[in-house]
Amino acid sequence: MVNGRYDWIEAITRSAVSRFKMGQVVLTDRIDHILTRPVFGIPILLAVMALVFFLTYRVGVPLQEWLSDRVQQFIGFAEPFTAAWPPWLSGLLLNGVVGGVGSVLTFLPVLLIFFAIMAFLEDVGYMARAAFIMDKIMHLVGLHGKSFIPMCLGFGCNVPAVLGARIIETQKARMITLLLIPFVPCTARLAVLTLVSAAIFGSNAAYVAWSIVALNIAVLGIAGIFVGKILWKQDAPFIMELPIYHTPDVKTILMVIWTRTLSFIRKAGTVILVVSLVIWFLSYFPKGEVEESFLASFGKLLQPLGVPLGLDWKMLTALLTGLVAKENVVATLGVLYTVGRDGLSNILPTVMRPESAVAFLVVMMLFIPCAATVAVLKKEMNNHKWFYASIVMTLLVSYFGGIAAYNFVQWLLM
Repeated sequence: MVNGRYDWIEAITRSAVSRFKMGQVVLTDRIDHILTRPVFGIPILLAVMALVFFLTYRVGVPLQEWLSDRVQQFIGFAEPFTAAWPPWLSGLLLNGVVGGVGSVLTFLPVLLIFFAIMAFLEDVGYMARAAFIMDKIMHLVGLHGKSFIPMCLGFGCNVPAVLGARIIETQKARMITLLLIPFVPCTARLAVLTLVSAAIFGSNAAYVAWSIVALNIAVLGIAGIFVGKILWKQDAPFIMELPIYHTPDVKTILMVIWTRTLSFIRKAGTVILVVSLVIWFLSYFPKGEVEESFLASFGKLLQPLGVPLGLDWKMLTALLTGLVAKENVVATLGVLYTVGRDGLSNILPTVMRPESAVAFLVVMMLFIPCAATVAVLKKEMNNHKWFYASIVMTLLVSYFGGIAAYNFVQWLLM
């Protein structure tokens, strides 16, 4: 039995451990000789990230539109069966449940592609190189390359990004990273950006979306310079082990995709469903008209804040419901504008001007993150002063960024 155990241990170590001769140059070293050099590494990193978003738009958006058409067809199919129902019950099902949650579920193709590509890059070992490449750039904002790893996780979801900041050794660098993570556009924000920009700008949607993402990253850098160089000067060495490249494991990648997708579907079936129903009830009662509803009474109190942005109370309300989950932005728009069989892509161009749409998207991308991220951020910071400073900073930056974007686009269109 002892021999059997040692045979098993030897078999495992042979398959898992690689031993190299002194001075031997392996394939990983040859690849890293190119990928970790600033001259080649940074352009390759930019090309990889560009490919991620290109595939998301090129493949994901047509699938998203196809799925949106199926949702609209289902609403048209279900309408005759609900004709005899009370108007409020029919509206609750078609506009509250199907119109709200259905609009969010059309994101699935976009998210699946993004999850798959990021899982592949993580599994093959490239993301560690991305952190190494970004080290010098991150130093401009008073951080080092290790901060790039949680920020990169933030493109998937800000919650694991905040938790991932634990790998940063120094307390100051970790706090600055936590302050900046809310500005990283997660998949939910990118999905809303994709849908709204495609609906409003058509063939120019990719350019608009790229510009807004670039603005988002530029704001992240400026905020980092302000905090890291002016308010809280610090520097720290960067030591990181680069794993050997290996063939990606399909099972591992599929497991990551399945876990993240299942989490999204659960959110759509619980949090987003509840918010959609609450929004519908508040927008229907007491008189069955959106403009005379309880929600309208509340939303119109905020209307003065939307004037410099070119936004009406419905758009402001949609931004606020994004505090629960960013996907609720689309669900709320679907409920408040009663998309029905027309679909959100057909309704939005009639209610949003281009400059208003840009302002809406800029505010949405820079606004306070979802409630889950805020809760985790508060726990990880463990400092009330910096936590509330983070919330105030995102509020001010998003609002004044939206005003600047609205006026700039309006000037371009003159």
